[in-house]
Amino acid sequence: MRFSIAVPLQRIVDGNYQYDIDSFVSECQAAERAGFFAAVVGERRIGVTAYNTSPHILAALALAQTTRLRFAIMVVQLPLRDPIQVIQDASVLNSIFPDRFRLGVGAGYNEHAFQLFGKDLKDRGKSMKEGLEMINAFRNGEISIDVGRGPIPALDPAMGNHRPEVWVGAWAKAGVRRAASLADGWLPDPMRTGAVVAELADLYRNECKKHSKTPRVAMLREAWLADTDEQARSEYGPAVVQAHGEYFPRMKGGWKTTDGSEGKPYDVRVDPWLKDIEDKQQLSLDQLLEDRLLVGSVDTWIENLERWIESIKPEEIVLRLRFQGGPSPEQTLKVIDRIGRDIIPRFAGVD
Repeated sequence: MRFSIAVPLQRIVDGNYQYDIDSFVSECQAAERAGFFAAVVGERRIGVTAYNTSPHILAALALAQTTRLRFAIMVVQLPLRDPIQVIQDASVLNSIFPDRFRLGVGAGYNEHAFQLFGKDLKDRGKSMKEGLEMINAFRNGEISIDVGRGPIPALDPAMGNHRPEVWVGAWAKAGVRRAASLADGWLPDPMRTGAVVAELADLYRNECKKHSKTPRVAMLREAWLADTDEQARSEYGPAVVQAHGEYFPRMKGGWKTTDGSEGKPYDVRVDPWLKDIEDKQQLSLDQLLEDRLLVGSVDTWIENLERWIESIKPEEIVLRLRFQGGPSPEQTLKVIDRIGRDIIPRFAGVD
C-alpha cells in the first residue's frame, strides 16, 4: 500500500488568498522524507481554490526540488484543453524526470469554467472520450504528420521510452467506465463515502475485465492525524467542514440528492442526516466523519484504512491534509512526519 499527499498551493493569510510556494515545496520535501510515494495537485480554471491554472508548472517545480518523490496532476480538465498539448507536456515532464510523473484527467463539472472557454458542459463526456483516445494514440506513437518529406511523428523520439501513466478522476458511472476502457487507473473523489466508492470500484473492476485490463485504484481521502480523536477533530474540523460547505450551493440541481441520482457527493441513501439539513451552515464534522474522513488517532486511522482496503482494494491512498484555510503549514509538516512514522510502515506490506 502506497501513500501520497495532495499539496495545496494557495492559502488564506489575513483574509487574502495568496500563493505560498515555500509551504508547497516544504510539504513535498517533507513527504519525500517521510516515505510518501507521490505528491498530487489539482487544476482549477476559474474561481478561488487551493489549486491553480497551471499544474504542469507546479509539477516541474516539485520534481526539481525532490529526488525520489513522484508527482501527479489530479486532474486536468480535459474537455477544456487540447489533448495533444496536455499529453506533450506530460511526456516532457516524464522524460526529464523519468517515471516520476503521472497525468490525471477529468471531465470537470463547473459550468462557468466551460463558459469561460466557450465550451458546452453537455459535451464533456464526448470530449473526454475523444481526448483520451487522442492521448493514447499519441502515447502509442500512432500520430504522425506528413509535411511533404514523409511522415513526421508527433511523439518526439528524443524523449525516449518514458511513457507517462494516464489516470481518470471520476465519480459517475460513465466516467468510471471511461477510466476502465481508456486509462491506466481510476481516482474517485474524496467527498463520497467509502461505501459509495466501493460500489463504483466494483463497477470499475468489472469493466476492466471486459477490456482485459488490470484495475488500479488510488483512493483520495481528507485526513488528519493526532494523539487522540478529539485533538484531530479540533485541529482539522473547521477547515474540512468549511471546504465541504462550499460544495453545497454549487451542486447543480441542489446538493440534497435522492435515491438513484448520480454524480453528487452527498446522497440520502448513505447520508440520512441530509433530511434535516437545509443550509450549509448546518453542516457539522460529525456528519462528515462517518465513512468519509480519515481524522483521528493512529488506532482510528488503522480501523478505517483496513475497512477501505478490504472493500475498495486501492493500491494507493492519497491524503489531503491541508486546505487553503487551514490547518497551518507548520502543523501539516508535523502530521506528514507522523504519518511517515506511525502509518506508512504499518501498511508497507499490504497489497
